[in-house]
Amino acid sequence: MQALRFEKTGSFHELALCTVEKPFIAPGDALVRVKAAGVNGSDAAGILGILPFVTTPRTPGGDFSGEVVDALDDAGASAKQWIGEHVWGTGGKRGFASDGTFAQFVKLPLAALSRKPERLSHVEAASMTLQWLCAWITVNTLANVKKDDNVIIIGEVTFHLPASSLDVLTVVAFCFYQTGARGGIGSAAAQVCRDRGARIFGTYSSLATVSPPPYVTPIELSSNTAIRDAIAQHGLYNKIDVLLDCAGFDQPFNDAVLTMIPNGTGRVVVMAVHAKDGLFPVDLRAFYTKSLTLKGLTPNILDEVEIKAVLDWIADKIDNGEFKGPHAVNTVDIKDMGAVTGALTEALTHSVPVRSVILP
Repeated sequence: MQALRFEKTGSFHELALCTVEKPFIAPGDALVRVKAAGVNGSDAAGILGILPFVTTPRTPGGDFSGEVVDALDDAGASAKQWIGEHVWGTGGKRGFASDGTFAQFVKLPLAALSRKPERLSHVEAASMTLQWLCAWITVNTLANVKKDDNVIIIGEVTFHLPASSLDVLTVVAFCFYQTGARGGIGSAAAQVCRDRGARIFGTYSSLATVSPPPYVTPIELSSNTAIRDAIAQHGLYNKIDVLLDCAGFDQPFNDAVLTMIPNGTGRVVVMAVHAKDGLFPVDLRAFYTKSLTLKGLTPNILDEVEIKAVLDWIADKIDNGEFKGPHAVNTVDIKDMGAVTGALTEALTHSVPVRSVILP
């Protein structure tokens, strides 16, 4: 089969299209023909050597949508009920410590298979799995958003880096799971918060060219006090229960913290940082006087079977029309190394408003 491989980390030039053997499946495994593989910033970071847990040689890629072509139950018999099923997936060590989805086939645990939403194409499904998993973990596990909670999502702040900056790894501290305007965690988290019955405020660097969904009250970041001013106008100063920061800039973060409830129940979840060294100033006086809780996001807190359960839930919501998939997706041919490198760069720097998938 064809697969993208790298023998060592450090540069996108290490990535090459190779011919390798199809994965061998053991009892309890499934073999999936990859129809589309989502491109995430974490994939790019792994190739560049930013992530210390990546082992080589390696086929990158964690997200996928495809068709099951072979499957064995725990006794080694054919799991015929899965053959021909269309599935999607994300998460785990795939693409980092085991071979990933930037290939024509990928091996998965049978117990981790999740049927993709029928409403979505393989291209659409592959473009959204990691972001929606992170949104679910953020809203349900970390922030525990409840009905009638007031929630601020900082996630529509856009920023751009020149491609040359990759040479000195100035993107090392960016959150590799975050996207705002690119239809990622920010928008997915808003939909999950709405499902929980929360009131949602979302930040935008500009409202001139965007149309926020009707369930999000938009806040344009036109000044250093834009968030607290907007929240005060809605009579909710000191009444914000949850802050989800998908962007990682200290100014809007600290502005939003000032609006939070001061009774010890306020929850803050961060999943990004803009600074190269991973640091930014935090108003700790606001934190301790409001008795806030701060948590960080990583999707690796769930195992593959737990991830399957989350994806099954999301798929049901999409097929029922309660959640919306991506508006647009860019496709890249696995043989076009220039386009592959471009998609990885865009994913790492968040430089375009549309997510990309690789077509094996």
